[in-house]
Amino acid sequence: MQQYKILTQLLSLLQNKIEHKGILCIFLFLGTFCHSQYYIDDNDLRDFFSSILYLSGDAPETVQIRGEQFEVLYRKPWTDDIIEKKVTSLGTGFLIHRGLDVYLVTAEHVARFIKSSSRIKYLGTDGQKKEISLEELTLSNKYGENVNWIRHPTADIAILHLGIFDNIVKDIVTINYEYLEKSIKAPNRFNDITIIGYPLGLGVNPTTISPITRNTRTASDIVYFKRFDNGVINPFIIADDPSIGGFSGGPVLEVYKSKTAPSIIGERTAIAPTLIGLVHGNLSNEPGGFAAIVPAFQILETLKLASKYSGEYTFYYPNGKLWSKRIYKDGLPWTVLSNYDLNGKPQEKGTLKEGEGTLYDWNEEGTVAEIINCHKGNCSGGVFAVKKESLNTKEP
Repeated sequence: MQQYKILTQLLSLLQNKIEHKGILCIFLFLGTFCHSQYYIDDNDLRDFFSSILYLSGDAPETVQIRGEQFEVLYRKPWTDDIIEKKVTSLGTGFLIHRGLDVYLVTAEHVARFIKSSSRIKYLGTDGQKKEISLEELTLSNKYGENVNWIRHPTADIAILHLGIFDNIVKDIVTINYEYLEKSIKAPNRFNDITIIGYPLGLGVNPTTISPITRNTRTASDIVYFKRFDNGVINPFIIADDPSIGGFSGGPVLEVYKSKTAPSIIGERTAIAPTLIGLVHGNLSNEPGGFAAIVPAFQILETLKLASKYSGEYTFYYPNGKLWSKRIYKDGLPWTVLSNYDLNGKPQEKGTLKEGEGTLYDWNEEGTVAEIINCHKGNCSGGVFAVKKESLNTKEP
C-alpha cells in the first residue's frame, strides 16, 4: 500500500512537471519508468514526401552472368536483325536544393531509362497525386530525348540540374542540401535508418500516391565491393535488410529528434534528418541478405560537377516591392547588397561579402527568420531558398 501511494505521488509529479523537463525517469522497485517529450511526429516525415519521385520507363532487360550484367537481345533468323527485349523498369528519385539550384538525384542505373518524355509521379504539397513528364518538371530546361545527366565516375549516382527554384513546379518541397552527410562514415549501427521510395510500384494507385518507408539499420562501416550493374568497385554502406526493386535511387535518412524540441508536451517536434546516401541494390539475388547504400559524400562529389547559378539575384515581396538583392557564386550566397522590410525600410542585411560573414533572412512580418554564417563561400545555419508561395522572385 505504501509503495502504491509513492507510485501515485510520483506519477502525479510526472503529470505536473513533464512540461519543464525533456526526459523524466522514475526508478521503481520493478524497473525504470521513463517518459520523453522529444518524440517524432509522423507528419514530420511526411514533409519530405513531395520531394520523392516515382520514376518508370522502358529499358533493356538484363541478366547477371558470372557477376556481370548483360542485356537480353533477340536475333532474328535469316536476317540477323537484333531486337532488344524491353521491360518496364521502376526506380525512385528525390529533389534537393543547394542555394537557388534544384537537382534531381537518383541511381545511375535508374537514370539510364529516364527520358525527357518519361512520366514522373509524385505527391503534391496539396496531398494530390501529380503526373507530369520530366520536361514539364522545370521551366528552365528543354531536354532532348537523351537527358544530360551528370554521373559520378564510379558511384551509382546520377544528378540532373533542373534550374533555380523559381523555375520548378510549385507543389514540391525539396530536401535541403545541408542534410547530406559530408563525412566518409556510416551511421551508428544502433540507430534506425529510413528508406523512402516506391518498391515494386507500391504506393502508386490510379488516383492517389504515397511513398513507402522502410526502417532498418546499418550493418557495416564503409566497405568496398563491385557494383551489381557494371562491376566497378565503389564504397558502400551495408544495410541489414535486402532492398526491393523500385527502392533503387531512393534517399536513405537517419532521422533523429531536434535538439530544440518544444517545451510543451503535445506540440510537434521537428525532425533533424541526415541524408546518409541512396539505395544501390542488393548484394546478391539470394533470398534474405543485405542491401547496398551509396554514401552521401559521393552525392556531394557529383554535385560539384553539376551546373550552379552565379550572378545577381533579386527577391521581391508578394506585393512586388523589393525585398533583397544578393550576388550568388557557384549557387551559394556570395555578397548581400540590400535588404528591406515590407514598407521599403532598410533592415539589417548582415555582413556577407565575397563569401565571408553573415546573411540575415527576414520573414514578411519583419522578424529575423534565420542567420546564415558563411566562410570561404560555404554557408550553414539556415536555408538558402524560400518557397515561391511565400516569396516572389524575379531575375533582374
